[in-house]
Amino acid sequence: MMGPGYFGGFGMGGGSFMMIIVILVIGVLLYLAYNHKNTGNGNMMAVQPAHNLEAFEIAKSRLASGEITVEEFEQIKKYLL
Repeated sequence: MMGPGYFGGFGMGGGSFMMIIVILVIGVLLYLAYNHKNTGNGNMMAVQPAHNLEAFEIAKSRLASGEITVEEFEQIKKYLL
């Protein structure tokens, strides 16, 4: 009936098993790529404005203390907002 290599990769059963494994691996990789793409964009959009406002406040305090010039502040402001 079943030989010693039926599920070991030599018979039809082993080839089918390997095909299922390959399809599952491809499916997992596609899922991870799709999930990473969606969560990456969502997180960046949610976090970025808070960082921009914090950086803008730091730039304002540096301008007030004289660490940067008005021109540098305007460049930073243009970049952040």
